[in-house]
Amino acid sequence: MTVRSRALLPILLLLSGFCGISYEVLYAKLLGNLLGDQFTISAAVLLTFMAGIAVGSLYAYRFVRWLWAIEAGIGLYAVAMVAAYDGIDRMLYSWVPALGISLAACAAVSIVLLAVPAFLVGCSVPLFAAYLSTLRSRHVFSWTYGIYNIGAALTALMMEFMLLRTLGLRSATLVLALLNIAVAVGLLLLVRSVPMIPPPRLVWLRFSRRGLWGLALASVGSAVFQLLMIKVAEFIFGPYNETFALVLAVVLLGLAMGSIAAGRLGLTFRGALVVALTGLTLVLASLPDAVGIYAGLYQGAVKSYPLLVLLKFGLVTALMGLPAIGFGAMIPALLKVHRDVARESGKLLFVSSMANVLGFVLMAFVLHRHFDYGPILTIVAVLTAAGLAVHAGPRRATAWAGAILLLFGVVAQRQVWDESLLYFSHNQFHSTQQLEKARNTRFIVDRFKGPQDVFAIIHRDGIPFFFINGYVSFPLSSASETMVGALSAMFAPRTDEALVLGVASGATAGTVGLIFDHVDAVEINAVMLENLFRMAEYNFDIENLSSVNLVHDDGIRFIKTTKNKYSLIVNSVSKPLYFSSSKLYTRDFLESVSSRLKPDGVYTTWLDRKVGDRGIDIILETLKGTFENCWLTYLRSSYYLLVCSNADIAPKSLGEVVSNAQLKSYLAEKHTLPIDLTRYSVLSTDAYALRSREGGPVNTLDFPVLEHEMARGGGENRLIRFKQLLIDRLDLIGVRDTLVDNVRWEPAEFLFWSDIQLSSSSTLGKALMEAVPRQFGDVTENYGRVVLDYATKLGTAQAYERFGYELYKRRICSAAVEALEAALEVDPMLHEAQYYLGRCYERQGRNQLAVERFQAALIAKPNYTRARTALKRVGQPGELDEGDDALDQN
Repeated sequence: MTVRSRALLPILLLLSGFCGISYEVLYAKLLGNLLGDQFTISAAVLLTFMAGIAVGSLYAYRFVRWLWAIEAGIGLYAVAMVAAYDGIDRMLYSWVPALGISLAACAAVSIVLLAVPAFLVGCSVPLFAAYLSTLRSRHVFSWTYGIYNIGAALTALMMEFMLLRTLGLRSATLVLALLNIAVAVGLLLLVRSVPMIPPPRLVWLRFSRRGLWGLALASVGSAVFQLLMIKVAEFIFGPYNETFALVLAVVLLGLAMGSIAAGRLGLTFRGALVVALTGLTLVLASLPDAVGIYAGLYQGAVKSYPLLVLLKFGLVTALMGLPAIGFGAMIPALLKVHRDVARESGKLLFVSSMANVLGFVLMAFVLHRHFDYGPILTIVAVLTAAGLAVHAGPRRATAWAGAILLLFGVVAQRQVWDESLLYFSHNQFHSTQQLEKARNTRFIVDRFKGPQDVFAIIHRDGIPFFFINGYVSFPLSSASETMVGALSAMFAPRTDEALVLGVASGATAGTVGLIFDHVDAVEINAVMLENLFRMAEYNFDIENLSSVNLVHDDGIRFIKTTKNKYSLIVNSVSKPLYFSSSKLYTRDFLESVSSRLKPDGVYTTWLDRKVGDRGIDIILETLKGTFENCWLTYLRSSYYLLVCSNADIAPKSLGEVVSNAQLKSYLAEKHTLPIDLTRYSVLSTDAYALRSREGGPVNTLDFPVLEHEMARGGGENRLIRFKQLLIDRLDLIGVRDTLVDNVRWEPAEFLFWSDIQLSSSSTLGKALMEAVPRQFGDVTENYGRVVLDYATKLGTAQAYERFGYELYKRRICSAAVEALEAALEVDPMLHEAQYYLGRCYERQGRNQLAVERFQAALIAKPNYTRARTALKRVGQPGELDEGDDALDQN
């Protein structure tokens, strides 16, 4: 029976490890859905679980006969959590009104809900080690710790890439719970044949203070290193759940490999810290080369999602594998000799886990806020070297080896480490060409950090971009986010109460704030709210808008707790692949939104090409179950806004939008956009008809299929099928007939708006250009009148120049000449106005006038290549150069 026991116990240990770490991930997701995902909650959940595991490890030896009951308790608690989930949701928001705002309230709820399972999970490793010691005498803890963490590493990957995507959150939790109960049954059978005999109480091995302090210092460094590498990986891969899963898997695999190295290879505690220090030095020295290799391999790997995941896993392993192995070997190296392994390992695990807690606090509240990542890695190396020196003594050779490695790390950080790489945007690592282009771009970073988030304003060749945790959005100077706010407000039945979810730069919320009497603007990221003043020129100084109430909260939590009813709710959060954003695209959330809208209220949400064709189907299918009506409007060729309501939709507040002087002036002066034409952004009054024939599943909190679908796309999703379906079903006459009762709708104005919003080379731009004359006939004459009319309304040189160019592209030369000459009367140094006026004259056969304009363009801009080329061409017979015409279209 002993042979069978030796074969079965490692299997049960592996399964226990598979389940144990899963609960930390699953409970964090479950409570995140209940409580919210802001830092106070995620920190409270993580710290509760870490501290619970530490206490469980310390007192595990008291339950040495009850390992089977511990495993059963872990599984039964998970079953109870799933069964009581909905009731807990209702109870929490009734009993704990400060939930999500108060760290004390979050910590209290986390302790109540997680203390028991965390304590039980903490008991597992010491008790399994104790049981294994009855079957073997050598390398007991290293084998236990190694096998357990192999199971944990497997589950970190399988949970993210398989279980959650096939079973959903609750079903995955129940499957693991049943697996835990099966482990308990197996242990109960084993105990009956091979009983657990506790060692005498007074024989346990006591550890020196130097050993415990060395372990504690290195464990603080280990925790900081793990949290740091999560951020580095987010900056390279994107701030997504799968990024966290990959880093966690490598950490756990490192613990397993370190345990095996301590057991089979005889790696000592000092040797383990030397390995960790060596790895840290290599990270500091190799990041630029590592990301270069990743960028070079990305295009080949992205064609297959499993291959892309493997590439990412390989990069994470290359960067942090060696330090993870070194840190993982520490406790097994200290426990090569044991007497009462449950008690001894429990004490070491307790010290290490509590040091991890301290490392988390240190990273969140001190290091991450005040240091760049290169210096933080150096601090990790200092802590590791300090742990080595404390354990070995300052005069030992290993201590000097640690000091030398630390010196190399400092030199590498100063000479090789390139912090700017982390601020390029994760999209810039998708090819060698993109990476090189980013490196050669004039690049300035203004960074601002919170406990776990990084916000930055990135200046690329003088253009400011919004950056958050590795994700770069539109240029701050773009009109898109302002237009989201204007379009959303236009469809509100009244301009009394609005809610904006996701403040970010503040451009959307600030725009809504200009129009509405009161706006609640909710932002999960505290560091964003702290830095809104830095973007005041783009967000209408939102902090000082009396109509706007800025709220630091999770969107779901706010929706559940607010008693307000709104005429407009705007979802302005980032794309649904981002950590916490994905929840705001679920049926559960939409039902909460519907309950907070007034009967005729409107909900708007944006989408872009990264959602992909199947993602569009999922979003529309999910919306259809909550809202009866849904319209589609556009901002750019691959950037759209969905307008949804359970009442009839119409641009009822268009008057309030177009009459807002501040908004009108901003769009005219900064972006040369006539606000009156925003009504022409509607493309379809039945967005649900744009679902593909196959349709898509419903996105829920329990089964977030949208997030998983986007992850499979590797960031390369496109809207090819959706755009074609939109073009095939484009019914502008139907749109006009629907809108005409509320607003004036003219085909020429629609075409003009599409021209200044879309590139003529884009798929949608070409389609609209062809659709207008096909459905309404030739509008050329009216087009010229409309463009000149709006150029006059705006009255700026830039408006005349830009609109004159639109007339030039459509070969309406007489009107183009009128507009461009008006621009040059205001500012003769507009080199493009001079050039395109010359091209118009050239088309009219007035070559002498054309020459004068091309010369004037060169005076305004001496290195203007187009004007120089045009001068050489003027006077030669024949058609205009087609290549130059094509160049003008770009």
